[in-house]
Amino acid sequence: MRFGVLGTGQVGSAVGGKLAALGHDVMFGSRNPGNGKTGLPGAKVGSHAEACARAQIVVNALPGEFVIETLKGCTIDGKIVIDISNYNSAVDQPIVDPLGELIQRTFPGALVVKTLNSVSAHLMVDPADLGVVHSVFIASNHAQAKAEVTALLKAFGWRDIIDLGDLRACRAMEQLIPLWMSLELVFDGPGFNLAVLRKQPT
Repeated sequence: MRFGVLGTGQVGSAVGGKLAALGHDVMFGSRNPGNGKTGLPGAKVGSHAEACARAQIVVNALPGEFVIETLKGCTIDGKIVIDISNYNSAVDQPIVDPLGELIQRTFPGALVVKTLNSVSAHLMVDPADLGVVHSVFIASNHAQAKAEVTALLKAFGWRDIIDLGDLRACRAMEQLIPLWMSLELVFDGPGFNLAVLRKQPT
């Protein structure tokens, strides 16, 4: 499968590296493709538009404030767009327009799937590193796209994938970020995640 990963920072590099390790064809999209640094030797780096054009699935790992303007120059109609982004301002300001919903509304031809936005980069691609089962959330308006991304999460090693329904769940998912930032301060690092515990049926 051909993936376009938008963003060459810690999150984009982690996800793109895992996809490549699983045998997928990955191109990173960067604002400065000539100087794109992914931390992955030999990685293909192009512009955001180039990465999207060749991709079958697009991974949005950009800061939320830049997502819409960046995607306006990209071809994403008919493609799954895995949105793992958050607003940088989410810690200090209420979320007025959740990113997952905003992307879908602005680009109605895209198949937006929101997931992984409340997990640190290293755990996104190696959830077993914590040594316990913990939870990841997923939401989309498109059942088949959600099923394909769920299969990808399982390939990453996720065992507790909680389907929150359609993209109206994005607000709740993105509002976890202030909590995540507070926990990172308490634990002095990102080596944690949330686990949803529920009573098992008898």
